[in-house]
Order: sequence, then structure tokens, then C-alpha cells
Amino acid sequence: MANAMGRDGTLNTLIPFLANHVNKRAEMSAETSVGAAVPTGSDEDDEILLILAEQLGQMVVSGLVPGYRALSILPILEKLAGVEETVVRDKAVESMNNVIPLLVGDGGDSVKGKEEEEARQTCVRTAPGLLLAMVKRMAGADWFTAKVSSCAVIPCVYQFFNTMKSNVVVATSDYDMGLEDGGGVTVEAVKSELRNLYRHLAEDDTPMVRRGAGKNLGRYAEAVAKLPYGKKGGNSGPIAKEYIIPGGKDETNIKKTVSQDLKNKVVEDVIPIYHSLARDEQDSVRLLAISNSGSIGCALGIDGNLTSKFVLQIIKDHSGDLSW
Repeated sequence: MANAMGRDGTLNTLIPFLANHVNKRAEMSAETSVGAAVPTGSDEDDEILLILAEQLGQMVVSGLVPGYRALSILPILEKLAGVEETVVRDKAVESMNNVIPLLVGDGGDSVKGKEEEEARQTCVRTAPGLLLAMVKRMAGADWFTAKVSSCAVIPCVYQFFNTMKSNVVVATSDYDMGLEDGGGVTVEAVKSELRNLYRHLAEDDTPMVRRGAGKNLGRYAEAVAKLPYGKKGGNSGPIAKEYIIPGGKDETNIKKTVSQDLKNKVVEDVIPIYHSLARDEQDSVRLLAISNSGSIGCALGIDGNLTSKFVLQIIKDHSGDLSW
């Protein structure tokens, strides 16, 4: 349908219609005290929402909707990332992680005309604040489904902020966005807030949320260390699984990328999460955390001393875990 309607029809008619439809379902959920953001009362509903979650991302990946015009798609995907049905949530997260890296392009020949350039500049100015607000809503949701999804989105959002200069000021509200001389907080402050959000998710009382934190710990650790996306972009697994180590150019690139300052951030903000999840009372949480040990080592810059101190002993201690 989107291809038949064209870009303008999709942006001006189809996406607002879908947003209104999903918002109404969310209101129904609130009225009936259903925990998920969107009720999924039947298999047919689940199938429709699954297709919707997938195709919204494809609109942007295919180029039908330019990345700088895709901000209106994210609120719909955010709602879908909080539904009860796991496959719908996973597909919504996958689409979000596909869209986020495409939000801010380089401009140039791909942007034609004054109106399009203004739209791109607006996205450049507003996207960082909107992304931060989105993950804060998801991580602070009352229901665990959105929290689980936020664990998978935060690494991609963190990577988005890695592409920005650390002293750039992010407008975090409509008021800030209207200030000509700036307002809001710096990119470094935003990344610090994202690290705090992930830490709180890893400490959540609900085991499903802690499992989400454990599952995505590798991608999160690598994002904190400013290691790049893997071959599949925002939906890549930890790039530690793609590197051929020890030795070779991959190891050299990791060591060059991870500065001492980044190692300190990993030790301060990631290692405590890794150790906590590796000692969790739930065996599935422990297993997920330990499986990301390779990424923790890469995030420490393949530093032998740090890896031996913070990773090796954990692996040794859990090699005899009777739950596995």
C-alpha cells in the first residue's frame, strides 16, 4: 500500500492513520487495565501487528521514506515494542534498530530542494532529544514488556550518540528546541543517562527484564566502548563474534578504538552489571551474561590485565555451574 501511495501519501496519510489506530488500541488497553501497550487479543491481531512492525521498518530501509522523515514512525514502533506477543515486540525492536542509524544522513545530493533540506535539519536538531525521551519512556514503563524491548534499543541509541561530538548540546524538550543559543544537555551527559538507565534495567525486580539486559549486554558494552556496528548494522549481534582473534587487523582495530578513557567507562559502568547478572539467582540470566564475555573483553580493548581481572575469573567460577 505504501508503495502505491508514494512517499507523500505515506507520510501525510498512511502513517498518521496507523499512528491513530495504534494509539486507540493503546487507550483501549488502558481502559481495560491490560498491562501491554497494545492489546493482542487474538492470533489474527498478532499477525497484523507483526506485519505492521516489519513493514514500518522496511519503508525506511527501502528508501520510500527518507531517514530524516522517519521520526513519525518511531512512536508507532515504540507502542508495538510494548505488546504482549514476543514476536511482535522483537520485530518492532528490529525495525527501530534499522531506522535509528538512518535518521541523520549526510545530506548532499540525496536531499533535493529547500523543503527537504529544512526537514533534514529539523531531524538533525530534534532526533537526539526524541530518541532519549523514547528510551526513557520504555525503560520506565509500568509493564515489563516495554522494559525488555528497551534493553535491545538502548545499545543502538547509544551508538547514535557515539556519532555526535561529545560537546554538542542536545535539546531535551520542546522549550530547548526553540532556543537559538542552545539548551538541554551535552551528548556526554546523555550517554551517562543511558548508562544509568541500563544499570537500572539490569537491577530490575522482574527476571524477564534482567534477561533482556543480559541478552543485550554484549552490544551495550561494545557501544560504551565505541566499537562499531557489526555487518548487519543496528541489528547486529555483538561484533566480538565477527572478529578473528587473537592477532590480525581486527585485534589491532579494537585496541586502537578503545582508549583508556573508554576502558575506564567500561570498568565503571559495564563491569558491575556484568558481574551482577553473572551472579543472578536465575540461571537463564547468568547464562546470557556469561555468553557475552567475549564482548566484555573487546570492550576492555583486549587488555590482558583487565580481562584477566574482570572476565576470566567469572568464567572460571561459572564453568562448574550446576544449572548448565
